[in-house]
Amino acid sequence: MVRWHYNSLKKINEDHGSSFSIAERKRYLSDILQHSVNTVPFYKDLGLKDIRLDQFPITNKNLIKNNKDAFRSLAYQNEKIHYASTSGSTGVPFTIAYNTDKKHRRTAEVHFFGELVGHTLGTRFIYIKIWNDHNKKGKLTQKAQNIIPIDVFELNDHKIAELIENLKATKSPKSILAYASALDTIVKYLDRNPTNLLNTGIISVIAMSETLEDYTKSALKKIFGCPVVSRYANIENGIIAQQTSEFQNNFMLNLGSFHIEVLDLQDDVPVKNGETGRIVITDFFNKAMPLIRYDTGDLGVLGKEENEGRTHYIFKKIEGRKMDMIYNTRGEILSSYVISGIMWEYTELKQYQFIQKGTKYYEIKLNSEESFKRENDMLQDFKNVLGNDAVIAVTYVDEIPLLASGKRKKVMNTMQAT
Repeated sequence: MVRWHYNSLKKINEDHGSSFSIAERKRYLSDILQHSVNTVPFYKDLGLKDIRLDQFPITNKNLIKNNKDAFRSLAYQNEKIHYASTSGSTGVPFTIAYNTDKKHRRTAEVHFFGELVGHTLGTRFIYIKIWNDHNKKGKLTQKAQNIIPIDVFELNDHKIAELIENLKATKSPKSILAYASALDTIVKYLDRNPTNLLNTGIISVIAMSETLEDYTKSALKKIFGCPVVSRYANIENGIIAQQTSEFQNNFMLNLGSFHIEVLDLQDDVPVKNGETGRIVITDFFNKAMPLIRYDTGDLGVLGKEENEGRTHYIFKKIEGRKMDMIYNTRGEILSSYVISGIMWEYTELKQYQFIQKGTKYYEIKLNSEESFKRENDMLQDFKNVLGNDAVIAVTYVDEIPLLASGKRKKVMNTMQAT
């Protein structure tokens, strides 16, 4: 079954504009909508007579979590069910149920999108994320899946030095799959402790879960001499989009598994071309707990690319969570890329965290091994984009802690909580 799903993904995603791709996606969407109104209490109770996507309400974690039984399909009560849980880094721990066919689709997505950056099935990969009692793998499973797990909570200088020595000792082909902030930590270490890692067998580096800094991406390309891409995925759905060897700065959409909308920040209508909006997903394959028009909480900008007779829909940008958008002193939204663009200039810093605390009040937490001599330059850079009336406090810390999810939040907005 995984092979069938792989072939399906490949044929649909190789040209989003082909008659085959359009027809398959239309069929998948019709099937999941019909299945939902027939078997899922929440959707049955809507009493929809016209089964069109725009007639379905927007859903989110809170709505589903508070009505979880209403979102479970009655047709799968006696079927084998799988579960995946988010860590609750956004304040909303969440468990999703899914059927075996969806599990096969998710496995096929990993194979398909890995191959787009040279990582073929069976190749070893170093997997840097949070590993705990719920997801850790035994030695036999690690060997069977060719995984080297590294817990992000243990990623200190000693662990990175150990990883580097292992890379030098074993030059067989392998990839690195890691949280973007973990890759930041590795690059910062290598800035302080340069070493030649060009011939260590790394064939690709895939960042997940967070925005990969331009500086980190550029540095990793030089360090390993291989493709370095970002993957946009979540626990609830799977791989939604990914950069590839062809789309190195844009994210190719996974239209083989999802119908993807980008909606206005306030109203449930599509944004104009090139505008930032909420990323809303309809999952074609989770029939045990259908996610129809599911608001991921993330923001993005849709685009379209045509090359050699093929059409691909892309994300030009993935901005991160709506709840962490930053505003200047005039109340205008700023992209998170503005913050990372400024901080890219200050490579002597080990870590940073930017926090908006009020309409004109901000705090920047800095972790610097040595005295930071360019604080005034940095503050002026921020005032140039935030406004000259911005009040910016600088706090020096020994460490910016990881969240429970194992990620390190670089941009926060606590204004609404105060």
